[in-house]
Amino acid sequence: RTKLLRLGARRGRLCSAYVAFGTVLALVLGSLRLAYAPPYDPALDARCVKALRSAQSEWFETRACAYDAREARADFVAAELALTVRAKHAPGPCAVLTLGLPTPSPGRFIGQGLLVDETATGGSSFPTGDEALARKMGFWMRSMMDAGAFTCETHTYTDERAVRVLESSLRKQGYFDAVVGKLWNDHKQAKQLDEEFEKIVKSSPNVKLTVLINDAKRSQSQFARFKKGLASGKVSTLIWRREITSTAQRKALMKEVKFVARFGYSLYLAGASQNAKGGAEPTAYLRIDHGAWDDKFATPNTGIELTIVAVPRDNKFKRLLDQSFSLCPVRSSVLNFNERADALCACETERFSTELAEPTCSLESRLALARSKRRGFWSFFMGKTTEPEDTEGFDELDVALNDVGGEDYEVNK
Repeated sequence: RTKLLRLGARRGRLCSAYVAFGTVLALVLGSLRLAYAPPYDPALDARCVKALRSAQSEWFETRACAYDAREARADFVAAELALTVRAKHAPGPCAVLTLGLPTPSPGRFIGQGLLVDETATGGSSFPTGDEALARKMGFWMRSMMDAGAFTCETHTYTDERAVRVLESSLRKQGYFDAVVGKLWNDHKQAKQLDEEFEKIVKSSPNVKLTVLINDAKRSQSQFARFKKGLASGKVSTLIWRREITSTAQRKALMKEVKFVARFGYSLYLAGASQNAKGGAEPTAYLRIDHGAWDDKFATPNTGIELTIVAVPRDNKFKRLLDQSFSLCPVRSSVLNFNERADALCACETERFSTELAEPTCSLESRLALARSKRRGFWSFFMGKTTEPEDTEGFDELDVALNDVGGEDYEVNK
């Protein structure tokens, strides 16, 4: 009897060991599955993308003004978010590369007091001969400072007339290492984004870049000349402005989005609004690549300067946008194996319910306002503008899109 009891105890311990080993193995395999599986992405999930697209379309239609960069500098707000996340989760060498100067809204003349010209005769104050350029420079400087961009090394390329004044003004603020240079002509091959990228990386091999293209009229060719940078894994955030004035430009924007997405980026329309204190803060970010795109976002002749933000799919900033600024938030609980798939698709527009849909903020109101400003009957009737189409930039982008390696990410069925 004693031997039987001992044998039973041994079998019990053996069974317990097997159970414990099986539990540990299941946990390890589950952890590996989560570690190596691609992060969940609602724009690539056919179960969710329909709900996401519908919610975003309705939201944009009633709150279009929140996506005009001139209203609340959504591009610099996005840069501030990206740099904050980088500093917390991936500290190390960083650089901010900016092209062109942004257009501020008519009522905002922030930062003019920051401008000086140390080489000016008879004093150090900035001569006000070109008010439009002064507005852009002051707006750029204040926005860069508010975004915390000067905690990184900065490389700025701008109008030749602004180079000297910006250099003087940055030195006055203590930013002695900030690089300011003349912005190259898009239609000449001699200067490219990849060239500047390679110079920065050569001097700091471990650097991570945030790229801001502040001029909404830069040629579409700029991305065709940034393939090395996009493929390097060193561009942690790419932000650019676009104003759509024709169906051709809308198609070009869609190709830009598709081109950047092929390098492993997720893309969003950045929203921002002014708070009670007059400052700018982020609002809902709208996903625009793959199945989440809606032509409504790029309606021609609304007078809206859109801000597009591209973030690598494995970046912590993308996780923040998906969890905290999406109309259909992605929660960490989606990693629970037992959770119903429907839970991944829940849209919660009430999260941003404090942002009331003002009639003057709607897409329809913006279109009406833009039409009233347009000159000439035929310009109004045909929907044309006086801005020439950048056909060379369109063609170069087409060639680059066809030549670039890799395939589009398809929506998962």
